[in-house]
Amino acid sequence: MYNRLDLVNILKPWVYAHPSIIAAWEGGSAATNRMDEFSDLDLSIVAIDDQIEVIFADLESFMKKHFTILRKYRVPEPAWHGVSQCFYQIDKVTPHIYLDIAVIKESQPDKLMEKDRHGLATLWFDRKNIYNPTPSQAKDIIERGKKLFSSVIHTDFIIIIEIEKGITRGHFIDVFPTYFSFISRHIAIMMNLKYRPEKADFGLRYGRIDYDLSDVKLIEEAMKVATIEQLKVQFEQLLNRYQALKEELSKTWQ
Repeated sequence: MYNRLDLVNILKPWVYAHPSIIAAWEGGSAATNRMDEFSDLDLSIVAIDDQIEVIFADLESFMKKHFTILRKYRVPEPAWHGVSQCFYQIDKVTPHIYLDIAVIKESQPDKLMEKDRHGLATLWFDRKNIYNPTPSQAKDIIERGKKLFSSVIHTDFIIIIEIEKGITRGHFIDVFPTYFSFISRHIAIMMNLKYRPEKADFGLRYGRIDYDLSDVKLIEEAMKVATIEQLKVQFEQLLNRYQALKEELSKTWQ
């Protein structure tokens, strides 16, 4: 069975030797000091603009010499991040590992390199000094944050009414998805703007590291509800925290 390091050792020489690949680096957990034995291989490849499909085809041919590709998912394009991305599940690897391969055109302006958002990548090679982990510009953080703040404060009344209606009706299975959406969107954006505005659009992921312990506890307890009565109690606490954050953050983000 191959582990993550084995995959790196197999793929790196092939990537380095490919004539259309200019640079390559590991992102994800490798860039954020969160890597463990279950982490996927998150590889970014910068390529000559018209060689994207060639690289994917060549990569898959190479991989088939070592593994069986069990499943793959190519993100439809244009993707939100502007790069070409494909996920691969392969055999002969330790549990929970898959490949997340992003091929980026050399001309693509945003190569997802800002260290405050994506961490410090593990650089495989860089023939043109492309990798630049300069943090996000303040104007970009402010613009993104204000859009997200506006999106939640102008829609909160709808989701709050729907949750309160569901609680009154007493149908747990009907109200829970809306309740969870309130946590994962409205609460998450407010928490992110407070604790990590550069990652305002990251949802709850890794919030356990960045948020105050009391807010981590609030969210964890809110996710443990199993009855309509528990949901009602936790929603009251969430709503109080949301309203307090809304007032506090409006000074900066409205």
